[in-house]
Amino acid sequence: MKNALRCLVFDDQVSLTMIDLTELVRQAVKLHSLSRSAALTLGKVLSAVAFMSASLKETLGQVSVSLKGDGVGGTIGVSGDFALHIRGYIDEPKMEADERAVLGENGSLTVVRDDGYSRPFVGSCGFAEGGVDGIFEEYYRISEQLPTYFGSRIRFDKSDKVAFAGITVLQPLPFADPATLDRLPKGEKLRAITEEIEKKGILQTAREYFAVTESRVEWKTAVYQCHCSRAYLAEVLASLGEEQMRQIVKEDGAVKAHCHYCNTDYLFKEEDIEKIFPHKV
Repeated sequence: MKNALRCLVFDDQVSLTMIDLTELVRQAVKLHSLSRSAALTLGKVLSAVAFMSASLKETLGQVSVSLKGDGVGGTIGVSGDFALHIRGYIDEPKMEADERAVLGENGSLTVVRDDGYSRPFVGSCGFAEGGVDGIFEEYYRISEQLPTYFGSRIRFDKSDKVAFAGITVLQPLPFADPATLDRLPKGEKLRAITEEIEKKGILQTAREYFAVTESRVEWKTAVYQCHCSRAYLAEVLASLGEEQMRQIVKEDGAVKAHCHYCNTDYLFKEEDIEKIFPHKV
């Protein structure tokens, strides 16, 4: 299902992105057994990276972000690609705290963006006010010198299950005039617009608040999808060398690998080593 809308608004001076991430965040909750607090914070980072992924220009493009703060949530890592395959994790998936306590007062956001040109761009910024939205706005202001306004919203039902997750992002183009910038909804106003997606859908919300016409809309599909596989990890582990892998199996019974993104454990035993390092006659 196409759940990510992109188009130009405000006389083509501003890029609009609206994404319904409800199913994506629910999948993250399921994979990581997230508490409400973890789902809220990780869900907002997943939403921000979905926007960044939708902004990639090349089909081989990828983006990864890491938030490291002194909060109770520990490190948060999220990655995405041009196809809007998004995945992420949080160090402490079961803790309970408000968003600021999860993140902490002091910390940094690091972004690695690879547009497929062999030289990834690396940018960073310190934590700012406004929770996850505020931190990503600070990143764009500091590292990319491009004012960008984030309005993410995650709503839970009475049983603390994710009822809705979405984001609206406005990114003025470099030539946008000051009068246009003054008209843009920001902060709580932008988050209130995102809330409307749950009731009206993305396209109708975009029509009502930004006068969007369907003919000018670009649609994409954002999903939670990890790129790991047993075959891929076997190739990675082969770099350890046959002797070291056999030693680990001898001592621990198996070589163990864990994927943070999909919370999957892989075991490679003696018979697997034979497949990784086939003996040539």
